Amino acid sequence: MASTDRAQEPAASIFGRLFLRFTDEFYLLFRLIFAFLVALHGTQKAFLLWGFPPPGSGPPDTVYIAGWIELIAAFLIGFGVLTRLGAGALVVTMVVAYFQIHAPNGLWPHIYPAMGGFGAHGGEVTILWFACAGIIGILGSRKYGLERLILKREIL
Repeated sequence: MASTDRAQEPAASIFGRLFLRFTDEFYLLFRLIFAFLVALHGTQKAFLLWGFPPPGSGPPDTVYIAGWIELIAAFLIGFGVLTRLGAGALVVTMVVAYFQIHAPNGLWPHIYPAMGGFGAHGGEVTILWFACAGIIGILGSRKYGLERLILKREIL
């Protein structure tokens, strides 16, 4: 009976044996990729780059604020300094962004409205970033973060 219980453990599977020991490294990669994408998006909004805002629509002030929050949060998450604080700020920003910009387009986030502008997509990115930032907010920087390297612990 003990052998069948062990066979069902994640470490007993092929992927478990191969990848379980690299969990912290995969999480670091996840954090860095997420932070990079958020930083690009925040930079676009904060500095009005790469075709932003769309022609014919001026961004509301909250979009500029969101851009700076995204940019700062991306650096905190990427470098692992006050990671939970950065992730929490991003979670709140995504909730505001979803209900202010995307929810008026309708209930389903995958349906693209014809109006264009800031609501040109239905909010899938906002929902996904909310989930990713929430996970990072719960886990913090874990093993790899400047805060842990310097202070030997996470402050928040």
